[in-house]
Amino acid sequence: MSHESLPNNHKLLLQELLQLCEDNLGASTESAVLAVMHGWLVQTIDTVKAALVVHDAGLASATSPLVRAALENAVGMHWLRQVQDAGLGGLHNSHKRWAGNLKRALSAAEAQDLDPDDPKWPAAWAELVAQIESQPSAPHVKGGGNIAERFEVTELAHVYVAWLSETSLSHATQASATPYLEQVDDIYHLSRKPHASRGESLEGRCFVALDIALHAIAEVFDSEPLRLKLTDIEDRFAASAGDMNES
Repeated sequence: MSHESLPNNHKLLLQELLQLCEDNLGASTESAVLAVMHGWLVQTIDTVKAALVVHDAGLASATSPLVRAALENAVGMHWLRQVQDAGLGGLHNSHKRWAGNLKRALSAAEAQDLDPDDPKWPAAWAELVAQIESQPSAPHVKGGGNIAERFEVTELAHVYVAWLSETSLSHATQASATPYLEQVDDIYHLSRKPHASRGESLEGRCFVALDIALHAIAEVFDSEPLRLKLTDIEDRFAASAGDMNES
């Protein structure tokens, strides 16, 4: 295999994995756990596809928030598979906390609104918050509202490292600004494009998220055929990466 063909081979394998995800989408279920897992699988697929579109548009530096979201949804699938109905309660509690934060934010925004002609927040928002806050809380479950705890529950520490790497470039941080400036003596030389590229390929970063999501599906249905398909694609991807490192 030529060195030039290796990235294309990674793209083909990633597309194969994407198709396998699409092939394992469901149509209906009586299980609330499976319904949420399905929603997160769709989110994983779509954020990976969005990252590829953004990358192909020449905006590789903007892919981190998308890869981060894909990893969160994929790990969330594993977490929910493990904690089952207790996880649904944890998500409910997290939603209640979100409503409380929104209520405080709306109050602060209204207090800062000095112009009587400014548009007001929709009354439906306050009604939604009141409805959510009125619902009783569920028992606490580890990872219900804490992403770091989900990595701990699922024992995916290596993926947590990857998530933290994506997170550092997804927000206004020192890491997100550094690629666009270089300091020489007391002068900052500013750049429109990042002066340093990441070592990890986008295909590899997206592959991890899709692979985790599909393993969650394989485990929840105890599907040996899906496990075998995943192992085959994983082996071919790893072999391709090994060839690239030797080139």
